[in-house]
Amino acid sequence: MTKRSICTLMGALVLALVGGTVLCHAQDASKPVNDSHKAYVVAPSYDYEMSGRTDRVKGYVIIVDVPEQLTSPGLVVLVSGVAPGQGHVTVNGHAYDLPGLMGEVGAPSRSTEKNQPGKEGWYSYSSGDDIIGKVVVPLTPTHLRAGLNEIEFFKSPGAAGYEVIDVAVQSVPQTEPTLIGQTYHLLGRGRSSTIRDFDFVFNYRSEKKRSLEDIPVWARRGKVNFYRAGIDWSHLDRMFAMFAEAHINLVATHVPMDTSSEEYRQVKAFIDRCHANNIRVTAFNSVGGLGIRDILMHPEKKSWISRDEFGNLVWRAPNNTFAADLQNEDYRRDVLLKQAAIAIDAGVDELYYDWSIGGTGDVIHFLDEVRQLAASKNKSISIFGNCKGNILVDEVADLVKTEGTREAGVWDGKWVHNIAQARFYYASGYGVKSYESKYEGADPGVPNPGAQDVRDGMKVGWRKPIAEASAFQSHFAIAEASEKLLHGWIMQDNPIAVQTWGDIRRYFTFLSDQQDLYTDVTCVREVGVVSPPHIPSFEVTLKRANLYNALAESNVMYEVVLLHRLTPELLSRYKVIVIPNIPWMDADQIEAIRTYRKNGGKIYTIGSSHELRELADVQSPASMLEEAENENGRRELLAKIRQLSGEQVITIPGTNYVAANVVRKTDSDRIIVHFVNYNTPLKNVRVSVNLDGVLKQIDNKQIKVLSPDGGAKAIEVLSVRGAKVEFVLPELDVYDVVVIN
Repeated sequence: MTKRSICTLMGALVLALVGGTVLCHAQDASKPVNDSHKAYVVAPSYDYEMSGRTDRVKGYVIIVDVPEQLTSPGLVVLVSGVAPGQGHVTVNGHAYDLPGLMGEVGAPSRSTEKNQPGKEGWYSYSSGDDIIGKVVVPLTPTHLRAGLNEIEFFKSPGAAGYEVIDVAVQSVPQTEPTLIGQTYHLLGRGRSSTIRDFDFVFNYRSEKKRSLEDIPVWARRGKVNFYRAGIDWSHLDRMFAMFAEAHINLVATHVPMDTSSEEYRQVKAFIDRCHANNIRVTAFNSVGGLGIRDILMHPEKKSWISRDEFGNLVWRAPNNTFAADLQNEDYRRDVLLKQAAIAIDAGVDELYYDWSIGGTGDVIHFLDEVRQLAASKNKSISIFGNCKGNILVDEVADLVKTEGTREAGVWDGKWVHNIAQARFYYASGYGVKSYESKYEGADPGVPNPGAQDVRDGMKVGWRKPIAEASAFQSHFAIAEASEKLLHGWIMQDNPIAVQTWGDIRRYFTFLSDQQDLYTDVTCVREVGVVSPPHIPSFEVTLKRANLYNALAESNVMYEVVLLHRLTPELLSRYKVIVIPNIPWMDADQIEAIRTYRKNGGKIYTIGSSHELRELADVQSPASMLEEAENENGRRELLAKIRQLSGEQVITIPGTNYVAANVVRKTDSDRIIVHFVNYNTPLKNVRVSVNLDGVLKQIDNKQIKVLSPDGGAKAIEVLSVRGAKVEFVLPELDVYDVVVIN
């Protein structure tokens, strides 16, 4: 770094100090010694860029007031993608080797594009890689100096790049470069991850997780018809008529904090009226945002805003909303917890937390604080978190919302579905907790709208998304309806809106009438896909998504097996497990795989570490995950799986764009098969279902078909042989459900 660069940086630091964020301070004998010093990112000098060098990875400066007070100084680094011998760091010009991460880093298993524009980059900032590790590099004390210390990370000649996420200098017990640990888990959402976040996640053992018995009975999977598309307070009679028409039993509203206001009295009366009509109420709140109007009107709230390392305020949406700092005690106490207390006292049944973002530990602690608050009031409420695919936080919420969902269908020849997400959320919810599906960014005119079928400014195609959500263990939220559509539903004066509401009403009535088909059911599975805890949606573009989609579109009954939950007992459910390019597992996880194999389980590896490949019955190179996007690659992939698993649970020959899901009613021989047609209506759809190992016998007189698509339907059973059945669906418009036994 040139002297000019250092002077510029010093000027930036002075400006930050003037702005109110203290980055360093003169040492005061009355204060405790500062034993941890944070790093501040700096760009390379102009001289470096002009030299043509490309080995620099990232640069920092660290302000150390009194280096002598660090008895055993060390550099603590949060890093991703560095292999042994591929990187080093210089401290004021003195070089130190970086320890590499465990596993075969090699080519990344996700898109290498990071921090993309818009929501995707904002959510996944510095959190999108499969593995993040914490390393410590002990420093020679004399290599540190008072004031600014220059830290630069370099890659070795010919080595791939790596990412440095966070850096600090502090006293450390290590005497040689050491990898402290590593994790696949997301450390944060909506901001760059920190060493503090890593320390929480690395030591967290799901202490706050919610199981089925913890969830209020009314909120469990299959029991909710949810409406949150807005309330017209001038036409409440019509709103409640709509709720009755569609069998809505959960409605969202916002509860104002000013309990003396007319607005609060109006909402309280609405909650009471909902309860009188056997409708539960969700209080809609946001965790992650502070509106600019509120900040301008109340400057004292500026301390509640997240800041970057230089003290700059962090926008959630530029010139609209700031990102809130969930670590701020005043913000949590005076806004979030106060808001929760008011909503609970108003009688709500559920607290919805949109934008549940920040450090993983911070969000978990906050949700736990809300639970303790409810318990202190002797209330059992559900907590609904929009956790942006952060699975550790998803475990703590009673239910969560999908991200990146789009309108199901076939658009411009491309099959659009959200089944991979559904499988992940089913896994993150232990197979029992619910999640919400809706269009993401559905209103016309926004970037990448979830709605494909838009007419006269209104989204029309609701049946396929509702069918998909219902078939794959979700509940669908009537949300983001747009003002024009909502007005048409209420006034019943717009033919398109009336027809759309008719579709919603018909489907929600079916779900209510057939609720028994959606509650207390578990997937019939044949294949387990071992996956790091990264939900494939727009936040993290995983290349494994090709595998998930190939299985879903070929109607292979697979389940996601989350890596951090790996046990021999869990794996014993599956004939075959697929390990898709997993570069590293810890010793307990490897032992679970070994036990599974010893007990007769079959293993198919795609890429993955050498140790895992050695355990496999069948192997493919990591490139198979890309090749699975085309027809030949997909055919080869499925042949490898079939080689180990035998006959498929369900086959639907001669059809494209039909997805099936097979579930079993808990503790019974009752099987429910869901069919979703994503394309044009079909006739005489032939189906084979093989339930060997699931049932002993199918009763050919106890097979029926149900559908919300209207008209009496009869199923043609072609043959029943033990636990195998062949039948014909006379017509499949969008959604059919076949019940066996």
